[in-house]
Amino acid sequence: MSRAEMPSQEGTRAGEVERRKVAGYLFGILTAACWATSPILIRKGLVGLPSPLWGVTVGLISATAIYVLWLVVRRPPPHLNLLAWDRLKRPIRVAIGFQVLAGLVSALGSLGRTIAIDIAPVVVVVPLVQTTSLWTIVFASLMLGRHVDRVTPKLVLGAVLVVAGAALVIVGQSA
Repeated sequence: MSRAEMPSQEGTRAGEVERRKVAGYLFGILTAACWATSPILIRKGLVGLPSPLWGVTVGLISATAIYVLWLVVRRPPPHLNLLAWDRLKRPIRVAIGFQVLAGLVSALGSLGRTIAIDIAPVVVVVPLVQTTSLWTIVFASLMLGRHVDRVTPKLVLGAVLVVAGAALVIVGQSA
């Protein structure tokens, strides 16, 4: 269960819950700003490299360093001993397995994005990448089931509008 899905604890003050929401919104905005800047930095960084694979490698190593630093500083509970894999409870092992799969597809996505940025204009690649909302709706329905993430007509319409916007950007570049 993610933090967003966790029920609030008894005795939690309303102000504290509100601060957590605001912090979540701020992290969302920070994420958008970082992801908006990333493809531009990738494009600039690919200029001197012999292969986009070098760019992905350096980028993912840098990301890993940030994640490790975050874990060391924050030390989120519980402290899992991954070296004692056989002693971990099955739900934790399954969760870690899904996180490994998520990391693998994320790495493939990073590779594909970097190659795309290397061979196509950033202003075309980024809108294509932004179609992830539509793909997320499709994959969530198939992999999680409709009972977990409710797909509403408004949600589908929003995703279709994102894809339509991406198509307009691509057509605009071709004209």
